[in-house]
Amino acid sequence: MLDLDRDSPVGHQGGIETVSVGMFEAGGDAGGGFHVFNLAPDQYHRAEALQRTGAIDITCSLEKVVHGAMSADSDRYATLMVMQWLFQPKGSRRISEATIELLFEAASGGGDIEVEKISFLDTYSLMPTTQEESVTKGGDATVGAEQFAKLDVTAKWEKTVKQTTSHAINLIGGKRLVNNRPPNRIATWTLSENQSQHTGIPASLKVAVLVSRDDREKFFCRLAVTCKTDWATAAQSLFKKIPKDDDIIFQPNPNDKGTRPNKNVTYGDEELGSIDLNEFCDVTYRTVIKDGQKTYK
Repeated sequence: MLDLDRDSPVGHQGGIETVSVGMFEAGGDAGGGFHVFNLAPDQYHRAEALQRTGAIDITCSLEKVVHGAMSADSDRYATLMVMQWLFQPKGSRRISEATIELLFEAASGGGDIEVEKISFLDTYSLMPTTQEESVTKGGDATVGAEQFAKLDVTAKWEKTVKQTTSHAINLIGGKRLVNNRPPNRIATWTLSENQSQHTGIPASLKVAVLVSRDDREKFFCRLAVTCKTDWATAAQSLFKKIPKDDDIIFQPNPNDKGTRPNKNVTYGDEELGSIDLNEFCDVTYRTVIKDGQKTYK
């Protein structure tokens, strides 16, 4: 099992409070009473994937699942999933950076599971800004003259350089190994705020993942989130509690819908490997309601 910041939930990096809200094994006291449980061992494709509340609310919903195969002539089974993440700071609170990690594990120890594709793979920029900066550099220069007496002349030199700098909100997506052992079983995304604006990260991020397997058995997804916040947010409890969540269980067998089935699950797509995951992804900094002011008679 992957241990994500289990022993060090709080740290400091570069003057910014870092609060880890990763996975915690069941049975511990941390976050007791605030735990996104599966209702039963056979609750598959849990729609309410993750929920954190406090100075900042973070939620994740499993919006779409498609079970099938990589291609009609492939020996690899596949599953496409789409997740909607929402980051909602309250008042003047702000998240400067958030990292999402999804770890996939087969039900059997010898099962082969791999993250084939993710949306937003690579580095992307959002809402770039530019600004003019002036940098002044200076120093002292000494000139000595010696005849009948010693004369020291000290002069100060300065040089001003004007430059234009560019910053943006950054989104980085990647696939990772577990304990340096192939294949890739982790999907990860990091959202970082514009370093010159300090206005926080986007409010919503929708991502898609395609995983392949060598069988049609159940498999699991473990979610983890790490946030960096401003000091004001960190001074207050970021979340009411640091919770533990059950893994999301995926069941490719269409004859076993389990308890409280997710209505957004479909089966039988034999060409999942050819799907463009960018069709399902989205990132939104802020949603503005036009004509929000109304007058009633």
